[in-house]
This record gives sequence, structure tokens and C-alpha cells, in this order.
Amino acid sequence: MNTFFKTFFVCLIAALGFLFYQYVSTDSYSGLKVSSNNPIFGAHKEEPKTQNVNVPNEKPVENVSEKQVVTDKPKQQETKEVYYSKVYFYGSNGTLTLVKREFQNPVSLNKAVNILLRGPIISETKKGIYSEIPSNVDLISIKKQNGSVIVNLSSNFGNGGGTQSIENRVKQLSKTVKLYEPGKKVYLYIDGKQVEYLGGDGVYIKQPLD
Repeated sequence: MNTFFKTFFVCLIAALGFLFYQYVSTDSYSGLKVSSNNPIFGAHKEEPKTQNVNVPNEKPVENVSEKQVVTDKPKQQETKEVYYSKVYFYGSNGTLTLVKREFQNPVSLNKAVNILLRGPIISETKKGIYSEIPSNVDLISIKKQNGSVIVNLSSNFGNGGGTQSIENRVKQLSKTVKLYEPGKKVYLYIDGKQVEYLGGDGVYIKQPLD
């Protein structure tokens, strides 16, 4: 019985001591104002500020797409060289007129003479361009020798027209050939023979051509 009461009084005293400590003692924390930044009792409401740290020997990451736009140079468009055929036709005023046509490749003398014999194209005729050379004339050959150029044409070259027409077509041929062979003498042959007279009127052809 005595042991029970001793134990009871010990527990009672301990309980009273705890209550006294909790509500009466000046060491109690119940009346304290705890700072929000107190590392023990407070709670961090703000995120800690971060600092930039330079890592040695570390290269910055490059923006590949952006670098590509800056460094790539626009491709240059390839420029194609333009060549021209040059032949003599007659204009609406009846004078010799130089006519040029555009080509992608160089134009040889043979090609130029063939263009001359075929006459002006539709767009040229609309501008009043015409030729005195008959449309059915063929180029047989062109030979270059000893500073001279021999142009051999079919006999149709002398067909039709009067004296003035014959003289005009000879001038067309001579002036065109000299554009490609400047300084050389030009001779006209018909069916392989050098011409002296040409056409139905027997127009005299001075050789070499003027």
C-alpha cells in the first residue's frame, strides 16, 4: 500500500512540475515571436537566390540553327553567257540593217550565213525587216584560204528580182561575212564556179565583193 501511494505522489509531482514548466516558467517558448527566417523554428518562404557559377574549361552550347543562318552564304546564281548571231537584212526605209538574235552557244560563220539565207523571222518582219535573198537558196560550202573567204551558194541565189534586188542581196551576203571574217576578201561562187554575171538581167558582180 505504501509503495502505491509513493508511486502516485511521484507521478503527481512530476505532472505538476510539467504543467508549471509549460505555463508558468519564463523559459517557455509560447510567448516568443519566431522569425520567419529562423533556421530552427521558422519556415523559408522565399527561394534562396542563385548565383552564376563559371565552370572552368566548359564551352557554351552553340545554337546550331542560328549559327547556320548566320554563316551560310546565299548561293550565287550561275550566269549563262549569251551569244548573238549578226546578219544584215533591210529595214522598212530600204537601208541595210544589222539584226541580232540571241543564242546559248557561239555562232559560227556557217550558221550566220544559213540564218541570212532563211530570212527574217515573224517578229522581225512585223518591224518591217525584209531580205532581198530568195528563201530557197542553199549554202553549199564556205572555204577560207589565203586571206579569202569563198561562199558557194546554189543557183537560186540569182533568181527573181531586177538589177537593184541582185545588188542588194550581194551586199547582204558580203557585209554579213565580213562581220565574222573582218579584213578578208569575200568571193561569191554559184554551184562551185566564181560568179561574173548574175540574174536574168546579167548583173555584173565585182569580185571580191565590196
